[in-house]
Amino acid sequence: MESNYGHAVNLKQYRRLDGKWQFVPVVKQNGKPNPKLVIVNGEPVSSKGGTFYLDWREDGKRRTRPVGTTPREALDAWLLQSGIHGGEIEPEEEPVKTGKGLTIDQAIAKYLIDIKATKGERTYRAYRQQLLWFREHSKKRYVSELGRSDAMTMFAQGREERVHGRPLNQKTINKRVIIMLNAMRSQGAVIEMKRGDWPKTIDKKVEIYQPEELKAFFAVCNAEERLIFQVFLCTGFRDREVATLAWTDIHWREGKLAVSAKPAVGFMPKTYEERSVPVPMALIAALRERKRTSKSHLVFPTLPHPTRPEYGKGNSPDGHMLELCKEIALRAELNCGHCKGAYTVYVLNKGVQQKEKRSYKCDTSPRCGNWYLHKFRHTFATNMLQSVDIRSLQVMLGHKNIATTEKYLKSLRLDQLRDKSESSALAAYI
Repeated sequence: MESNYGHAVNLKQYRRLDGKWQFVPVVKQNGKPNPKLVIVNGEPVSSKGGTFYLDWREDGKRRTRPVGTTPREALDAWLLQSGIHGGEIEPEEEPVKTGKGLTIDQAIAKYLIDIKATKGERTYRAYRQQLLWFREHSKKRYVSELGRSDAMTMFAQGREERVHGRPLNQKTINKRVIIMLNAMRSQGAVIEMKRGDWPKTIDKKVEIYQPEELKAFFAVCNAEERLIFQVFLCTGFRDREVATLAWTDIHWREGKLAVSAKPAVGFMPKTYEERSVPVPMALIAALRERKRTSKSHLVFPTLPHPTRPEYGKGNSPDGHMLELCKEIALRAELNCGHCKGAYTVYVLNKGVQQKEKRSYKCDTSPRCGNWYLHKFRHTFATNMLQSVDIRSLQVMLGHKNIATTEKYLKSLRLDQLRDKSESSALAAYI
């Protein structure tokens, strides 16, 4: 079974056999382990009397960690690591009573079931990833053992993390801690934070694409690419909202593009609220022209992959628009030239597929951190705020809380202050 990291997760047990401690495999049934039974000398026997361990490979290294002594604990941990929920196992005839309550693995699994039932798929995956990160860095086993020190450890670990060679933003670290606290408290943990525990964050100015950048970007686009990113720019849609845009979402006469649920492709609007955004009629005309030759119900079905020639067209949402954006930015010579890091590729070596790490610099690689899809949304919002009120912008962006929209108002005011600074009497002394 593939884990969240894309590798097989195995379940085994460490037990005493013939006077020696050794690992034995857990019986598998229908692709899932049955921790009530293990294989000893080729025969299935009861698993009572040992400790279960998960075993998987990550970043080229074999990882192993203990997950409890009961079949329930073992299966919960395997399901969590494999990204699966809903496994069933009969209760033990004589449950082991530890007096310590839920294990952290069980608590995470229960919390994620609630998240999957009430949130979107991407939110669920993000929460699962953050909670797995917490689990890997926590040496404790039971929810009842958790306290303030575990949150502080997460703050410290987050500052050591690097993504593409860059440290994590403090807001990202704080969000990880919030997710952990919500998950563990919902399952009975008593974690009291003190005043001053939360590291302060810096409110950065919203980053937008400048007119000269957009002009250069669109200049090197072909017709297909240009239309995709014109939709991003003129709607403020999120990447998944553009990828799942269907012809039925276009209101031709009103000149609007809508965000609607697409259960068939696993898409639900964020906050479960459908909305529509007015766009220039020139964009409506370009979309009408495209529809004449389209054979898909989606406006932008899968495109050829920038680095995988075998990735063909289909009738499913395109999941590689970010890569396409970065490829165009490189083509237009818009990369900053300062981003660097490493990435993993799979190569064939004497017929065997192996992982290989390669370094990059964004002056020659489509990996510049200054180019990303959400920046089109920031650009849309900042420009629209010059023409519409904050409440209208909130509706167009699909924000549940107006406080989220107000960050664009702050950014606009800063720009206006800069313009006034240029025309002030003080500028004459420079």
